[in-house]
Amino acid sequence: MEFIELADYPLHAGHVIEWLPTAQSHWAHWPRDTRSVSYNHEYHLRNALEHSRIRNPQPSWLGHVVRIDGPLDPAAWRKALEAWVDRHEVLRSHVTFEGGTPARYTLPPGAVQVRPVDAGRPTSVMASYRLVQRLLDERTSPLDWPSHLCVTIARTNSFTAVVAADHSVMDGYSTTTIGGELRALYEAARTGAPAELSETASYVDFCRDERALADAVTAEDPAVGIWREFLAGSSDYDPAPGSLAGVAAQPVELVDRGAPADRPVLQRNLAVEVLDAAATDRASAAAREQGQGLVAALLAAFAAAQTEPTGAPDFRTVVPMHTRRERRWADSLGWYVGLAPYWIDCDARGLADLVGPAGTELRRVGPAASVPFARVCELLEVQPRISFMVSYMDIRSIVGADRWIESDTRWLRSRCSSTDEYFFWFLRTQAGVTLNMRYPGTARATRDVHRHVLRVRELLGAYARHGDAHLRIGQGAPTWR
Repeated sequence: MEFIELADYPLHAGHVIEWLPTAQSHWAHWPRDTRSVSYNHEYHLRNALEHSRIRNPQPSWLGHVVRIDGPLDPAAWRKALEAWVDRHEVLRSHVTFEGGTPARYTLPPGAVQVRPVDAGRPTSVMASYRLVQRLLDERTSPLDWPSHLCVTIARTNSFTAVVAADHSVMDGYSTTTIGGELRALYEAARTGAPAELSETASYVDFCRDERALADAVTAEDPAVGIWREFLAGSSDYDPAPGSLAGVAAQPVELVDRGAPADRPVLQRNLAVEVLDAAATDRASAAAREQGQGLVAALLAAFAAAQTEPTGAPDFRTVVPMHTRRERRWADSLGWYVGLAPYWIDCDARGLADLVGPAGTELRRVGPAASVPFARVCELLEVQPRISFMVSYMDIRSIVGADRWIESDTRWLRSRCSSTDEYFFWFLRTQAGVTLNMRYPGTARATRDVHRHVLRVRELLGAYARHGDAHLRIGQGAPTWR
């Protein structure tokens, strides 16, 4: 499955309706909520305010798109959206700054009504795309409420629903749950039967609890120590700046506020199936024989493909990890993500030699993700910038996962610009493993990324077949500088 921009999705022309959440009063008149704001949300909001101050707003939404068969039932769809907002408290909550301090305002269940707004009937696919893209970019700012929106494009016998929200209220895992929940709530609204959805807790409560724990962490905490060691280290390899190898050598860079900013470059996207369902099962079995899980094999292959061409002695990146450590948070909409540094020695002749160290390092650095990265930076008194991340999500158990392919389901992210961000996501579904990525839209970056992902796929294929793959360390080093 693919994690893409809206421009990469096959939208169609049709009747476009904007489903706008509304309240009886402006959020400033809502009940004041004393529950704390997460470090993730506070950092994200401060960044958005700075971009707004310099009149350079940067959309930062995540989303879900799904096609639903049958004519759109407007009344039932409206009821489904209102039930969804009632289900997830974070969609009824807004955070602002008062006196430089985050302040939260929250509405109770039942206080939000969804109002359909006729957005027109574009006559072409391009016109539909431009309209929907504009609505999502304009309606999902974290500086206002609502910061989430649904848009439907209806035809005679089906409709496509696009749902998006600012990153402050949901993470990548949350985006995968939206279609299944809304479909269940829609069917319940149409038939009168109850929706078969599990109970879910509030992300707003999680923020309060996480903040209290994070505020108690000191600079001597082992989790902070893992980050301190990583930030103090560096790779011995000195590649061309701006290349994939360049950011891999220094995935976290300390920010120099006085340095001139690079000219923004629009990012490109790529999604490649690296293992089909059968090969995924074989690779998982091979990893288990080594006492590891599939994610260790994926990270080992990724590290090998990155270090092979350059002969770099080690592999460094940042690994996002979920913080849904209790069952009650499993289906909750929110930003449940921590970050951990990741660093392994890549002196090996075969991929199997790297799988063990890859899994061991993942377990070693896992505790670092338990402390919000913004809190770590606060304690270490640094302002780093992350330009290289590798993520993994197993989403086979999500409600409605068995219907993703037939319903043209995709997960969306807003357009972004960066000269040096290379972000990768391994997604495991019932169909196998897909490697999704975004990277600078330059010729060099495109060459680097395509070479890299094809080698990752080759290594994983060999590992799935034979339990190992020969590595070509130092061969085929890039010469284009």
